[in-house]
Amino acid sequence: MALFGRKKRSRPDSEQLDDVIVDDTHEQEPEPIGVDEYRDALLDSIEPQQPIGLGVLEAFGRRLCENIVADIDLPTFTSALVEGYAVHSADVASATLDEPVRLPVLDTLDSPVYRGAPLLDSTTVRVAVGAPLPEGADAVVPLELTDGGETEVEVRAAVAKGQNLRPAGSDVADGTLLLAQGRLLDAGAIGLLAEVGHDKVLVRQPPRVVVLTVGSDLVPPGLPLASRAHRYDATTSMISAAARADGARVFPAGTYADDPRVIAEALADQLIRADLVVIVGGLDGAVPEVLADLGEVTVQRVRINPGGRQAFGRIGDDRTPVIVVPGGASSAFVGYQAFVRPALRKLQGEPDERPASRKLPARVALHGHEGATELIPAIVSARGVEPAGVPGSELAYDVARADALIVLPPGTYLVPANADVEVWVLTPPAA
Repeated sequence: MALFGRKKRSRPDSEQLDDVIVDDTHEQEPEPIGVDEYRDALLDSIEPQQPIGLGVLEAFGRRLCENIVADIDLPTFTSALVEGYAVHSADVASATLDEPVRLPVLDTLDSPVYRGAPLLDSTTVRVAVGAPLPEGADAVVPLELTDGGETEVEVRAAVAKGQNLRPAGSDVADGTLLLAQGRLLDAGAIGLLAEVGHDKVLVRQPPRVVVLTVGSDLVPPGLPLASRAHRYDATTSMISAAARADGARVFPAGTYADDPRVIAEALADQLIRADLVVIVGGLDGAVPEVLADLGEVTVQRVRINPGGRQAFGRIGDDRTPVIVVPGGASSAFVGYQAFVRPALRKLQGEPDERPASRKLPARVALHGHEGATELIPAIVSARGVEPAGVPGSELAYDVARADALIVLPPGTYLVPANADVEVWVLTPPAA
């Protein structure tokens, strides 16, 4: 699919935006395409953000953009696993209870910061648990297999080479791959980075996402409704919260009238802090025109319900990506799950994964569409899954109760009650 259909138009500098009459009668929207085709084309036009070096604590919750390889051994020295005497195993190979071997005790090691002198042949050094072995020692005789002597010890049993030791590098050897590129940096990974001496790692910053809603009948929450024809804007807050939950740094820009000048000024103000702009609504109004003037845009019919008309573009000097989803809570919610969330994952270098899918029995009969994938906000329970609202409803009340989307492929005319349907699980089902 050619991603961009309408290109930026040139015009004399003296022209004003509201004086321009756009003749789009020759422009035809592309033929409807499937959900996956549109999603893939959108993702092909988005590049992951460039990695930057961050302190390990600041990198918590991000994904690694490099492999982390150990350049030290862990533990860094060979130590005693038991309290006893460090020896050359060959010196005590003949020791038995009846015929013990006697060795002079040259030193006592009980601190990890002091290793002592190299061990001489036919001598020993007393060691505490965790103490480093002197150079040359290759085994530890447990205290209970000796007489516990301080200046000379009687060894009453042989030990094999390597016995009762914790060798250097036995947990992590120099050159071991510790964390692979793409690993999510959780608390354990952060601790490991610090343990091997890393103070910075390459990660991607959270994408900055500007969210705004277009609708002349919308009123920001907190202000009075001027008439019965007005309603409160729920989608700016809803989409902003969803993007924040998906790891973005979100800037809710609010509600704007469906006016080209107003929308253009809002976008110009917001682009300086945006890696992605999400616009809710305005697809049948001024938004496509404004995006075409500021850059390039494709308005595309997608075989999805609700929200069969979608748009994507790039605007400004940095060609910032813009995703436009239809207005209305359910349509915006579906558009976010199907298209915006995958785009956020791509920006963050996340693997391209479809939502977790399950087969669950439908608690009520469901009706689909001949030519569209039906995505229905739904509630999962122990008895199955059911729609969170009535068909055509655009209430945030329905979305608030939904923890899944029922997926009905094109051509699904009827799903009888109790028949299995595909479900995208968005959050864990309520207990």
